[in-house]
Amino acid sequence: MPRSRSRVFPWRTILVFAGIFLFSELASRAYLLVRGFPAHRYVRTNSALRQTRTIADDEFDTDYPYLPFTPAAGSSAGELSVNSLGFIGPETGWVPAHGVFRVLCMGGSMVCDGSFPRMMGQRLDSLFASGELPYGSCEVLLLTAPTWTSAENLAAYCTMGVHAQPHAIVLYAAVNDVYAMFRPDTVVAQPDYSHFRERWNPAPPVPWDIIPGWADSSRAIALARYGLDRVFQPRYQADPPKRLGLSYDFSPDQVFDTTFASYESNMEAITSIANYRGTMVFIVSELQLPGERGGGTIVAGVNRLNSIAGRVADRHSRSGLTHFVDAAGMIPATDRALSDKSHLTPEVNRLLGELIADSIHSALMTGGA
Repeated sequence: MPRSRSRVFPWRTILVFAGIFLFSELASRAYLLVRGFPAHRYVRTNSALRQTRTIADDEFDTDYPYLPFTPAAGSSAGELSVNSLGFIGPETGWVPAHGVFRVLCMGGSMVCDGSFPRMMGQRLDSLFASGELPYGSCEVLLLTAPTWTSAENLAAYCTMGVHAQPHAIVLYAAVNDVYAMFRPDTVVAQPDYSHFRERWNPAPPVPWDIIPGWADSSRAIALARYGLDRVFQPRYQADPPKRLGLSYDFSPDQVFDTTFASYESNMEAITSIANYRGTMVFIVSELQLPGERGGGTIVAGVNRLNSIAGRVADRHSRSGLTHFVDAAGMIPATDRALSDKSHLTPEVNRLLGELIADSIHSALMTGGA
């Protein structure tokens, strides 16, 4: 019988590749040192471009004609998913089912994970169980996306939201408008926030995105990824990656421009359209944690917009359809309430959801719809 060959571990091949990698790593570090280029410049550019490719491919639709981007149908948003109509929530039709109270929630990333809206819906379901109102259950739909300001909310409500025929809408929006008021001194502010946002045209995915981002701690891999992006996607790399269509990154030393009353005009328009259609509006003041970058100015800006939101609600309160829920005045903005500068902890999401639900139920019981 022929002798069987034992499998030999390929030490030589491994050592050759290790040697090539080591040489590449040393050569890359020497190149950066001689040229005086900081490594983080490449790592940051790689990360931003890779992030926008991944997010665009998995989560957002950039083809909707009236907005820079919308959540993609079938994608996930927290524990929820985007239905075929483009709303975050369960599959449903444009017209609410009989006996179902439909609430449309709008805002930014603080809304789109669905945490407090879900708690609000559960609370309303329990309140409707008493049978005192002609609704047996609550259906919550979200029309929102990260970084959306009141401008995107207005456009989304006019083009999509009105057709869902909600019985009530909940507006939780302020902080993203404050970021839109910051601008570099070379940028001219516009009342529609077009200085802050443009149509998002993300870079298409590429094969080398399979290499995880932490691998860029190797200078050789960081430079290789940067070089591939430069060869195959020079347009996106030459123009700094714009995540979600933002025209520039926020910096606390930028000009804080309050030239236009954009937030008030947008909230006024949404409320007026909704009330004209017989839809209840619940404007909720937003929490913002102090101490973040530019925190003092941002918190002051959010507080100012919360006051404006209260004034808008007050102007429309005579109709009985518009109500102001002063969450920021009832819940202290502390580390125990917020998980980061704007997003709420699970417990405060529950409190906020129940607070809004109780306001809706109270308005319905007193004939507010």
